[in-house]
Amino acid sequence: MFRKILYHSGSRAVKIYSKIMFKMDIFHHFHIPRGAKIIVANHPTTTDPFLLTSISNGQAAVLIKDILFDIPLFGKYLHWAGHIPVKKDGGGEAFERALTLLKKDITVIVFIEGDLSQFLHKIKKPKTGAVRLAMLSGKPIIPIGIGVKMKNIHSISSVIKGVRELGKWYFKGPYALTIGKPINIKGNVMDKNKVRYLSGWLGRKISSLEKESSKRLNLSK
Repeated sequence: MFRKILYHSGSRAVKIYSKIMFKMDIFHHFHIPRGAKIIVANHPTTTDPFLLTSISNGQAAVLIKDILFDIPLFGKYLHWAGHIPVKKDGGGEAFERALTLLKKDITVIVFIEGDLSQFLHKIKKPKTGAVRLAMLSGKPIIPIGIGVKMKNIHSISSVIKGVRELGKWYFKGPYALTIGKPINIKGNVMDKNKVRYLSGWLGRKISSLEKESSKRLNLSK
């Protein structure tokens, strides 16, 4: 109950902040349904997880680097709000936790590249976690393409427990989301060729949605 209250309080705070500081541009090819789903997006900025939870239409947990949970106060918030730490040397534990949450009717948010995007308008080799989660849970994937203005990204380097971490923060300005239609994926997770093929296809789909978002930003004044 406490986690749910904290999550919704944080989500409301983000919505208020985004209305004041961001020029949100959201285009729906399909409105995000209620209930458990797997939101999969590109990841141009460190700010993305918070904005995606604010439009998720229900409680959502984000897969986030475990090192960020070591930041004083902020890490405690991530833990208490129910987000999922992902270890650098393997995401098996995080994957199982995400699958458990989906079965409890909680949405899971996954970044297709597994990390911050290295380049705008280009997605690295996609990770397979989203497709495997969809196969095992039976929940739909909601693909989202995020578009931002390069000049508004602030790169901030920090040291967390001796490890240097680069954050790409987006504090204000135009922020575009293009939300695709739900994708239902069936298959055997042991069929690695199919999993890789579908993950590549999903990456291209998200890249296409990102281009739609970026195009709207370039056309806007």
